[in-house]
Amino acid sequence: MTCRPGLAQRGFSLIEILITLVITAFGLLGLAAFAAKSTQLGVDATQRARAAALLNDMTSRVANNKPNAPLYASAAAVHGAAVQTCAAGAAPAQVVARDLCEWGNLLAGANDGGANAAFLGYRGCVTQPDPLQPVIVITVAWGSLSPGIPPADLCAQNAFGDDSQRRI
Repeated sequence: MTCRPGLAQRGFSLIEILITLVITAFGLLGLAAFAAKSTQLGVDATQRARAAALLNDMTSRVANNKPNAPLYASAAAVHGAAVQTCAAGAAPAQVVARDLCEWGNLLAGANDGGANAAFLGYRGCVTQPDPLQPVIVITVAWGSLSPGIPPADLCAQNAFGDDSQRRI
């Protein structure tokens, strides 16, 4: 086949098409990685929002029962392993026990059927660092799907396998 001088080439060469395909493939891989990361960050934000709601719930319970606030403190984490029936009572220790039981039910996911919360394994800790000071520390910990830097707080330490999965 002969080319006539003065006529412009029409169409694309095979190498141009291959280069375009490679560039498009890298663009699509980048888009897929972005979608995966944004989904992961969205899940993390949802977990943090739920932890904040759980933290707010216990903070309200302690604030409504200030005279008995030190009774909430415990060395053990409140673990919502399963929804329990909480006993009623008017004595200060019974009110605190009911509050901790109800909070444990929320940690177990009693308000959403338990599927999501049980999977994430929320744990709650109520501590009093110095018995001589009227300071109560309320912490909510959960297991994240992605590793990170282990938190300094000891709430639910080693409860999620590798501590790099634990979030506070």
